[in-house]
Amino acid sequence: MAIPFSYNVRNLMVRKTTTMMTSAGIMLSVAVLVASLALVNGLRTVFANTGHPLQLLILRKGGTSELGSLLPTESFEILRSKAGMAVDGKGEALVSLELVNVANLPSVDNPKGMNITVRGINPVGIEMRSVRLTDGRWFRSGQREIVIGKSVARRYPTAKLGSRIRFGKGDWEIVGITDGGESALNSEIWGDFNQIASDYNRQDSASSVLVRATDPVTLDALKHSIEDDRRPPLSLSETTTRARLPPAHHSNSSESLWQWPWRSAAGLPRPTLCMRR
Repeated sequence: MAIPFSYNVRNLMVRKTTTMMTSAGIMLSVAVLVASLALVNGLRTVFANTGHPLQLLILRKGGTSELGSLLPTESFEILRSKAGMAVDGKGEALVSLELVNVANLPSVDNPKGMNITVRGINPVGIEMRSVRLTDGRWFRSGQREIVIGKSVARRYPTAKLGSRIRFGKGDWEIVGITDGGESALNSEIWGDFNQIASDYNRQDSASSVLVRATDPVTLDALKHSIEDDRRPPLSLSETTTRARLPPAHHSNSSESLWQWPWRSAAGLPRPTLCMRR
């Protein structure tokens, strides 16, 4: 004999405390899951839009991120001489030597200061990225000038066009604000490579080299050429060198994050995430 529906309704009314706690638990679980998936979807968009399908990011052997990579500047000339590099309108190879460090600036959320990425870069590195200047101008080589991403300008009260911020060995003038679309580049500070390298005592080393191939076929050949090159100081290999296609790598990272809520619900360990541009 089936239990009348009215009996179930009366049972819920009698046990109000249990019913409310159960409903609250279900709503909380759903809210956490929705928030996690929203975060992952946002990160996926940011990571996928940061890279370029024909570019490779080269780190030092053993390096796991640009911040932890110490790549001798001599590697730049070795990479620059390889066949298959795309060139700009002036016939110069699209190979960018870059230095990444951090600066601490007070933010709206944390007045005591938060770390922000500082990138030493040359004009060719700017050309290799989908970034446009929305206000001001680009920094000049040899000057203590910087441009900041739009997210930096929004979140850090001291980072405004025309103002000066202090990091490294002194003050830097903000001369421009950039827009990198929906990418992580909006949260970076860019300045002249040589000036930033001098401030952080990194004149003889960089963090990474960004290279662009002419086409997908050449890209594969270039990647293998870099990985097979045993000349010091590169020491590149498949397992220790991070020569990756940036968009694919970012997509893989976001896929790992996408699976995390479901893995956690199943009692599986959280995947390890390593992000790089």
